[in-house]
Amino acid sequence: MLSNNETAAFLDSLQKTGIKPGLTRIKHLMARLGEPQHSFKSVLITGTNGKGSTAAFIDAMLRCADLKVGLFTSPHLIDVRERIVIDGQMISHELFNQCAMEVKAAMTTGERPIRITFFEALTAIGFLAFSKIGLDLAVVEVGMGGRLDSTNIIEPIVSVLTNVTVDHQAYLGNTVEKIGLEKIGVSRRGHTLVTAVDDDLFINTLGPALKRRGVFVSRLNHDFHFNWADASGENGQLLDFKGPFSISGLELGLKGKFQGENAAVAIATVHELRRQGFTIKDEHIRSGLKSAHWPGRMEVLAKNPLLIVDGCHNPGAATKLAQTLEMMALPIPRVMIHGSKPDKNYGKVLEALAPHFDAIIETTIPGLADPSCVAAETNSLTGLHTLIAVEPDLQKALALAKDLAKDNGSILVTGSLYLVGAFLEHYRGKFE
Repeated sequence: MLSNNETAAFLDSLQKTGIKPGLTRIKHLMARLGEPQHSFKSVLITGTNGKGSTAAFIDAMLRCADLKVGLFTSPHLIDVRERIVIDGQMISHELFNQCAMEVKAAMTTGERPIRITFFEALTAIGFLAFSKIGLDLAVVEVGMGGRLDSTNIIEPIVSVLTNVTVDHQAYLGNTVEKIGLEKIGVSRRGHTLVTAVDDDLFINTLGPALKRRGVFVSRLNHDFHFNWADASGENGQLLDFKGPFSISGLELGLKGKFQGENAAVAIATVHELRRQGFTIKDEHIRSGLKSAHWPGRMEVLAKNPLLIVDGCHNPGAATKLAQTLEMMALPIPRVMIHGSKPDKNYGKVLEALAPHFDAIIETTIPGLADPSCVAAETNSLTGLHTLIAVEPDLQKALALAKDLAKDNGSILVTGSLYLVGAFLEHYRGKFE
């Protein structure tokens, strides 16, 4: 959804570049642009799951403190400009186009052209825009991994590692140990990494590596803690935080049991920023957590039937979503619309989620897996008494879900974020 044809053509030309980890290309490009990434302070966030929600929490708290904040995330759901947000608003068409054309020009100046990927181009556009605006702080979400991700050209004053589970094995390694070591590449000597990684992984692998790197660590369930005061109800989820300071009765704008961990990590990160001189009061923390919004993540769109969308594309996320579903007690009949990228472990995702639904409809959009193949995985689950249907057309899948759920039931659209984005773009409001 770009207003400038030249910008759209430029980004479209990079769509097939694929994933190419490494910092050489982006470093050369940013040098030609005058190193804009060094003109602002930043928080850099990585993790298998929860990094986007954690970024949204941090961004909201900082904005409530009247700081000028840039937020860089991925992927986008509808408009590519969603990835670059300044003070809670998508970057303007004008600034986006200006920065994109500067990046395009920089690629061809000098002795040799620089061939960059789609994600590297957006990273450069985002950081160039942030430098032009003049920020107090940028909150930056890693695209994949950490050590070799293009976002890692910034020098964060605080780094965050939400958690580590197996995903993107072809690029990061096939064990949590290898993946975790890639992700702690976002940490910096003499600065703090805030994390919620499991004890075994930290004690045996990541902790020793971080010590060698000269990184300070703030850990969930060790240096800070949280517990639920209320995890359900119409008024949201209430959370108590204890650590270097305590604050209780916090309402979260983002729904889901798993958001407690993300919120706690975000609060601990804000504490580290306080220690470095940023004025962020308890009232800013409270109001920021309540106002935080992250589209497509446990987002309730309608009632009668209850309609929820949530991007859940790997087993780790599915386990946490299943815990939330147990807590929510969705109204019956419960229907899930699901679609997955072919390279994801959708069998494990469905194993976690399928028992919570009375019917599952497998669907697809361009780039996602054949829904018949995904449905076959679901049918192979033992002890499952759930209706399994295949409807390749998303619009027809939605109509079927509504028929099955009736007015008093519930529908969850989940799986790939690309599916969630397609749903939000084309079908928002159909049930209202």
